[in-house]
Amino acid sequence: MTAIAESASWESIDASLIRMRRLLEVPQAVGDGVDLSSMLVVDTIARRGRAGKQTRIIDIAAQLSVTPSTASRLVARAESAGLVERSPSPADPRSVILSLTSAGEELNAAAVRFRLASLQDALPNWDATTLETFARLLDEFSRATTPSSS
Repeated sequence: MTAIAESASWESIDASLIRMRRLLEVPQAVGDGVDLSSMLVVDTIARRGRAGKQTRIIDIAAQLSVTPSTASRLVARAESAGLVERSPSPADPRSVILSLTSAGEELNAAAVRFRLASLQDALPNWDATTLETFARLLDEFSRATTPSSS
């Protein structure tokens, strides 16, 4: 192991990331029978929509760091669950634009409420300055560790 890998801080960060994975789980009350991959597809479409961007399969692939064929299967699963729908792209008839169904929008809203409530419950005494610093550093960290920062 290198000196970096032996640092107690690196070990602490690693352990913290493993513990935090529960924030990505889809709680039963939010999406009974919805798998994590479908939730990630829904989240990607919702976030891109809020940014005024359309979503295609290739965008899902880039955001989730998977191949386009895997992204296509993940979208098909979310579509089968009634969360996502496809429509022809006005710019390219060979391409499809993905959007959320009303069930997908409801699932996304409920999942966001769940995640934010979990974060607020975990950090009830953080002041605005601490929260802003943490948000900035976490965003910087997440962008540095992912191939796509969209």
